[in-house]
Amino acid sequence: MASQPLKLVLFVGSCRTERIAERLKRYVTAQLQKRGHQVSVIDPEEEPNLLAVRKPLHFHGPDEAPPAWLSRLHDKVKEAHGYLVLCPEYNRCIAPALGSAMDHFPPDSYRHKPCAIVAYSIGTGAGLAAAMQLRSFLGELGMVTVPFISLNPKVQALVAEDGTASDDGFSQRMAKLLAELEWYGLALRNHMEACGPPGE
Repeated sequence: MASQPLKLVLFVGSCRTERIAERLKRYVTAQLQKRGHQVSVIDPEEEPNLLAVRKPLHFHGPDEAPPAWLSRLHDKVKEAHGYLVLCPEYNRCIAPALGSAMDHFPPDSYRHKPCAIVAYSIGTGAGLAAAMQLRSFLGELGMVTVPFISLNPKVQALVAEDGTASDDGFSQRMAKLLAELEWYGLALRNHMEACGPPGE
């Protein structure tokens, strides 16, 4: 149980039928909640409007109200102390659903907050190529990616359909990742509260 709970947003990067992401979403959400954190899930499967970036929140003018669904999700993103992304690898690239979902929100809402990466594949690649691209993408949005990345080959053998881990190595990787996310989340939150953002 974390001594100082964090508000965290979990982005799910897949909306394929029979997706493995559902297993990971259950596992990660349960682990974060066990640690005492408040978890909000942003999932394009649950909000299909996220699948196409027609008008990001920050493209609405001062006299133009964003759709209610977009404002509601943005509140979660803006209030979060940190993020975690679940990203399958499609053709050596970031999953389109993940990039589309995250691009709906302004970089200012992500800036100076940590993000943890969980990459995976059903083959042996483990999502490594997508994870390396995510470092650049998440950095461009203003986030600090934590040093450790959870890379998971043949993920269907690591997590059961009910979201329970079936491999000790997977559990250990996730525990290390979540510990780093907590450390950076607390450090950056506390410093922001004490000093404000850079340059102010």
